[in-house]
Amino acid sequence: MDAEALKIFQEAPHVRLGSCPTARNAAFSASPSPSGSVIASIASLSTCLLPTEKGKRCDACHTLPRNGLSLRRCSGCASFWYCGTVCQNHAWRAHHKKLCKPFNAFAVSTTYQALSAHDQVDAQLLSQMVADPLSWNLSVRHNNLDEPHEAFLDLLKGPRGEDFELPFCLPKGTAAAEAFHLAKELYSRFGNNNFVLHSHLNAYAHGVFPLASRLFNHSCVPNAACKYVIKPSEPVTMQIVALQDIAPGEEITIPYLDPALPYQIRREALDANYGFACKCRLCVFERGIEPVDPPPERGSSALRDLEASLRAFSLGSDIQTLRVPKTPGAFESMSAALRLVFHESYLPGLSELFSKTSHEGPYLDAVESGLTLLALYVLVYPPNYPQTGMHALELTKTIWNLICTAGADLPARETDVLEAQVQRFLAISADILENFGPEGDGGGPWEEIETLKDALSV
Repeated sequence: MDAEALKIFQEAPHVRLGSCPTARNAAFSASPSPSGSVIASIASLSTCLLPTEKGKRCDACHTLPRNGLSLRRCSGCASFWYCGTVCQNHAWRAHHKKLCKPFNAFAVSTTYQALSAHDQVDAQLLSQMVADPLSWNLSVRHNNLDEPHEAFLDLLKGPRGEDFELPFCLPKGTAAAEAFHLAKELYSRFGNNNFVLHSHLNAYAHGVFPLASRLFNHSCVPNAACKYVIKPSEPVTMQIVALQDIAPGEEITIPYLDPALPYQIRREALDANYGFACKCRLCVFERGIEPVDPPPERGSSALRDLEASLRAFSLGSDIQTLRVPKTPGAFESMSAALRLVFHESYLPGLSELFSKTSHEGPYLDAVESGLTLLALYVLVYPPNYPQTGMHALELTKTIWNLICTAGADLPARETDVLEAQVQRFLAISADILENFGPEGDGGGPWEEIETLKDALSV
């Protein structure tokens, strides 16, 4: 790492930006970052709710209505909602003063309606950013990455920005030529640099966090992950959390997409949206085993044997002493026979089966498919990955439902075994999610964990 290239940042004091042979730069840990620690805390430059969340959350701070209070609807456009005057005034000064009157006409225009739902949200983001032209100085670069607008302009242009024109809401009286030039410059950067915000790992908005985009490279085997902190009347904050102990001088990476997606989908998405080919351990492994044969048919004895072997490899053969890997890369030591689980059809099919049976039954089938899905997750995801913790919690609730619905029909011995499984999976979920820490809206999985702990202690 080139010492002259190192920089320090107000929102990421434990991070240094240094040279990297495979990317423009890389973020390195400047000090020991224990697992679960917050490496960086970065305020958003601009955010926009998904259509499904409009009217349910404050358009500025993203909080849900609380203490019996309702959201306040903008009396001008009736298309934006706020939790109070603080957020409404902030949004008005930032962009809504210029977008309020023309927004509804823009939202029903044929060009806007022709966009995908994803691009419609981005079009609103772009409109908000273009509405404040004085904040953007395209002719002068001070390279002050602590200033969000400068950090944004320091981002590399993406592969999509040059040949794709995203429509945006043009306020009346705005100089069209200057606005279109600014919009093109901005979109060429944020089309591949914005983030999908989530609460309890459910997507609810898009957002622009320039410093995070500038600092952190992608890996499908990351040692850190993003979470979003929602507080009333404050901009949403992204926190970068260490998934494992990170040593000084070690690169900090985050996932730009779900590492459990099939390899070809990840490869194509990274190339189309970011213009690079990932060379992480997982991609190198999956590229080396292509083409992967399809697994046996669902319901066959061959598939049952394969899934039993997968569970034994990933979690151990004894359910009572079940353990999850503490180091990434377990897939590299799996047998050739198990590689069938990396076929593009296997994970989606297994996930759909667990979702269906965990809600509709039979619960015994849900427990088996859920345990197999956990075995696959701990194989693909790095240790302490939040999706693994969320699935372990869903598996816990599924087994608890089985115990509660069976009641006296379930032999005492089987009840004892199932309750032991509940305890084990709940402990796995709690360890992972407590390492990640609370995020998004209040309650959620952390509240469910405490409820289950109380139920088991009775």
